[in-house]
Amino acid sequence: MKSVYAEIGYGNDGFLSTEVEDGEFEYRVRGFIKPEIIEGYYVRIWIGKRVFVISTNRGVGMHTKNRNNFKILFGIGGTSTNPPASVM
Repeated sequence: MKSVYAEIGYGNDGFLSTEVEDGEFEYRVRGFIKPEIIEGYYVRIWIGKRVFVISTNRGVGMHTKNRNNFKILFGIGGTSTNPPASVM
């Protein structure tokens, strides 16, 4: 099973995008690809180097990144056996 994070909002390459993680490899595809098994929902707000996350799985948290950015996203996280393989 691969981890799938479908996101809607401002800050990624498109308004709708999906990130797929397969072990240490990850890629992003255009469009909203709903995971087969939904494991949780989240809101991610990235301002500068700080990232604030409100998640149904992990609660509220904050962490820092090495680069500055601005993103406001709503996401659905889960798993899929055969997500799309096309890379943005």
